[in-house]
Amino acid sequence: MAKAGFGGVEIQAFNPGIPDQTADERKRVNDYANPAFFGHVRAASQAAAREGLKLDYTFGSAWPSGGGFAVTPELALVELTMATTQIDGPPKGPLQVKVPKRSRKLGVLGSLDARTKDPRAAGWRERLDAREKLVAVIAVPGDGPDLVAAPQGGFRLFPWQDVKASGTLDMARAVVLTDKLSADGVLDWTPPAGRWQIFVFKQYAVDSGVMAGVGEGPQLVLDHYRKAAFEAHASRVGAPLVEGPLAAGPNLNATFVDSLELMQDLPWTDAFLAEFKQRRGYDLTPYLPLVLQPGWVQAWDQHYSPPYFNDDALGERVRADYRRTLSDLQLENFWQPFVAWNHARGLRARIQAHGAGVDVLKAYGLADIPETEDLDGDGNPVFLRMARSAADLYGRDLVSAESFVFPAEPYDVTPERIRQRADKLFASGVNRIVYHGYPYVVRANQRPGWHPFAPSGFGPGFSLPFNELNPIFAAAPQLNAYIARTQAVLQQGRNVVPVALYLGDVGYFHGLEPQSRNKEGLETRLLAAGFDNDRINPDALSDARVIDGDLVTRGGGRYQVLVMPPRNALDAATAQTIARLSSQGLKVVFVDVLPSRHDGLEDAEKKDQQVVEAVAMAQSHGAQRVSTTDLPSALLARNIAPNLNFEGPGALFVERATGKRRSYFLHNTEAMARSITFTTSAKGRAEIWDAWTGARMPINSLAMLNGSRVKLDLPAGGSALVVFDPSKPAAKAASQGTDQVKLELPGQGWKLTADGYGLKGAAVSWSSQDIALGDWSGVEALSRFSGQATYTRTLRLDTKPKGEHWLDLGQVHDMATVRINGMAFAPLIGPYRVKIGKALKAGDNLIEITVRNTPNNAMVEPANPARKHVRPQPAGLIGPVRLLGR
Repeated sequence: MAKAGFGGVEIQAFNPGIPDQTADERKRVNDYANPAFFGHVRAASQAAAREGLKLDYTFGSAWPSGGGFAVTPELALVELTMATTQIDGPPKGPLQVKVPKRSRKLGVLGSLDARTKDPRAAGWRERLDAREKLVAVIAVPGDGPDLVAAPQGGFRLFPWQDVKASGTLDMARAVVLTDKLSADGVLDWTPPAGRWQIFVFKQYAVDSGVMAGVGEGPQLVLDHYRKAAFEAHASRVGAPLVEGPLAAGPNLNATFVDSLELMQDLPWTDAFLAEFKQRRGYDLTPYLPLVLQPGWVQAWDQHYSPPYFNDDALGERVRADYRRTLSDLQLENFWQPFVAWNHARGLRARIQAHGAGVDVLKAYGLADIPETEDLDGDGNPVFLRMARSAADLYGRDLVSAESFVFPAEPYDVTPERIRQRADKLFASGVNRIVYHGYPYVVRANQRPGWHPFAPSGFGPGFSLPFNELNPIFAAAPQLNAYIARTQAVLQQGRNVVPVALYLGDVGYFHGLEPQSRNKEGLETRLLAAGFDNDRINPDALSDARVIDGDLVTRGGGRYQVLVMPPRNALDAATAQTIARLSSQGLKVVFVDVLPSRHDGLEDAEKKDQQVVEAVAMAQSHGAQRVSTTDLPSALLARNIAPNLNFEGPGALFVERATGKRRSYFLHNTEAMARSITFTTSAKGRAEIWDAWTGARMPINSLAMLNGSRVKLDLPAGGSALVVFDPSKPAAKAASQGTDQVKLELPGQGWKLTADGYGLKGAAVSWSSQDIALGDWSGVEALSRFSGQATYTRTLRLDTKPKGEHWLDLGQVHDMATVRINGMAFAPLIGPYRVKIGKALKAGDNLIEITVRNTPNNAMVEPANPARKHVRPQPAGLIGPVRLLGR
C-alpha cells in the first residue's frame, strides 16, 4: 500500500463474501476482538509505522455497532412498533383490536449462525423476547390515512407504506387505555358514536443484527440511546486496542464509526417516555399516534412521505419534540461517549453521522474528522457538503469521505472514473479521501479474489475490489499522487463560504425542509449562482457572534448572510438568537415564508408569540423576505458577492483562502466539454496547479477593478485547480501552439501478448503476431478476459524529430502505459496522450503500449443469477494511434 501511494490504512473487520472458507479460516476470521486479533492489529500498526502510514481502526466489526458477548439482550437495540384498528362506535360485541407483532427484518440469533449456539449464549433468545413490552393503547376519533399501495412480493424491511394523505385525528379527545387491553387483544372499552382509530404500541428487540459482523457470540446491535450499551461495547472492541501488551501503539491515529443505519420501526429505548417528559415537559403517551412518518431515518431508504396521522400543527410540534429527544439521547449516550473515549486515550474520532435520528451537524461537529460518503445519489454534492458544513461550524480541518462507491458497478469502475469521482468529492468540500474497497487478499492465486460487495442474488453489488489483484491497480500510484497533491492544497487555509443556510430538522440527511418543500432547491440554486453555502444548526447559531457584519461561529466559520429556508415553525430560542444577531448587524434573509410559531408543544402559546416578536425584531433591523427564485439577486442587492460569478455555464466548485492566496477547485460534472468563464474578487497572478503532474502554469486572466476574469476549457468530467497569488504580478500563459498530426500508425500489424484471467478465474495467456487495433470483444480468446496486454510495433523515422511530440492513443479501455525504446512513461487513464519527444530517435523506434482493463469482462456469466447484471464492457486499445507534433 505504501508503494501504491496510500498515506494510511483503516482496519475494518468483517466477512461478507469470503469464498469457500476452510474451518481454520473461519476460526481465524471469528477471532475478532480476541487476543489473537489485537496481536494482528498491533503487528499491522508497527508495519504501517515502518512504511510511514497511519492506522485507523473501525470501532467494532462491520455496522451498526454491537456484537459479541458484551452486548447482552438487555443492552440490545429496541424499537417501537404500531398497529391500528378502525372502529365505528359503538361496536357490537367485544372490541377486538390489532396488536403489533415483532417486525421481521434481517434476522438476529439466526439458526444458521453457529455462534448463536455457543453455551455462553444460552437463554439469550428468551431474554430478547423479554424486552417485549406493551407501551400504550390509545383511542382517538378520526379517519385513517390514504396509503400508497404496498409493492407486491419481495422483502420489506419496514411495515409502513408511504402516505398519499394523512389521517386526521381529534387529539383533544384522545383516551389512553393501556390498562384496558387483555392478552388476547380484546379491549375493555366501548367507543362513543363516530369513527375511532385504536392504536396499540409495543416495544420489541429489533430483529436485525450487526451486518457481516465477526467475532465470537451473537451479533446484537447495541442500544445507541443507552450509555451503558456503548460502554460495554467499548470494553470489548476498544480497551485491548490501547491497553496492555497487545495495544496497537503510538501509530494508531483514530477510531471510526460508520453510518448507523439502525433498522427500528420507530426509534425507541426503554426509558424514552421518562426522558421525553423530563426534557420536553409533557407526557408523550397520548400523542404517540402522531409520531410515525414513513421514510424518516429509514435505513437504506430515507425519503419524504407525509405522516400517517396529523392534527393540524399539533402533529408537527409533537414530531419535532420526539425527534429532538431522540437526538439528545443519541448524542449524550453514544456520540459524546465515543468522542470522549478517544480523546482520553490520545486518539481522534472519525464519525459518519448521517443516516441517524440525530442533529447531524452537531454529531459531525463532535468528530475530529467528520466523514461523509459518496454512495448516496452518485456523489450528491448537497449531501456531501453537510460534513464540510459541520467542519466549518465547529472548527475541524479535515473532511473525509468513504469514497468510490458505485452502486450496481461491482467490477467495471475505471481509473478515470475514480479520478472524476475524487474531483467531485473535492468540489463538494472533501479534503481527505478514504478508499471504500481495498479487500485483503485471502488467496493470492485466486482471481478476482475476495470482493465483499460482489453482486449476489439479493442485489447487483457495488464499489470495486481495488487491490493488487485488480489489473487497474497499476494506476494507484499516479491516482494517489494526484489525490495527495490536491488534498495538500485543500487542507490549507480555510473554506470561503458566504452563505449560512439554516437547518433546523433532525435526521433527514439531505436537509429536506418541512413538507418536502424545495428539496435541495436552495442549495443547488445558490451553487449555480456562484454562492457556496454551509448548512447551520441551532447549536452553532446559539453562541455565534457578529464581527464586522459577518456571522462567526465558535469554530471559526464565517458567513456574510444567514438564509432561512421556508419554515412555518422555528424553535423560539433560535428565533430570539436570530433577532439578536440581526440587531448586531448580520444580514438575514427569509425565503418565501416568515416563521410564525414555535416548533414544539411545551408552552406553545407563549413561545409562538416569542417567535413572532423575534421575527418582527429581525425585520426591524433589516431582515427581509424574498422568493426562492429571487434569492441570488437579493443577495447581490445586499452587496453579498458570490465566490464566482459565472458567465454562462458554471461548474461545481470550492474556494479556499490561505493567507492572501485564493484557490479554486472547479469540476465539470457534465458528460461534455465546457468552456467556463467566471469573474472573482481574487487578484494577482493566476496559475493552474496541475495535480496530475505537479506542474504550475500561468493562465491568462483579465485584471478588473474588483478582481479577475478567467476562462477555462474543461473536458467532460474534467477539473482545474486555479490559484491566485496577489503577491505576484499577472503573467501571460505560454502560447500552446497547434497540434499537428505527423503520422497515424497503422491499425493493422501489431503484436500482442496478453496475460490475465478469464471466467471463474482461469488463467489466460495469449499472443498474436498480427492483430488489429479494436475492442477485445472481437477476439475470442480475449472476449471474457481481464488483465494486461502489450501491443508492440516498430516505428521508423528518417530523422530525430525536432520540437515537442506526443503519442495520442485515441480510445483506450481502461488504462495504458507507454514505453518508447525502453523508456517508460507515467500511466495514462484519460486523456490518453503522452509527451514522448525525448525518447524518439532516427531509425527504428520500438513502441510498446500496455493496456489493462477492469475485472468486469471475466465476471460476465449470464447463467449465474448473482451476475445477471454484469454486462460486457469495451476493452483494449481501440485507437487510432497517432504521432502529434507542435
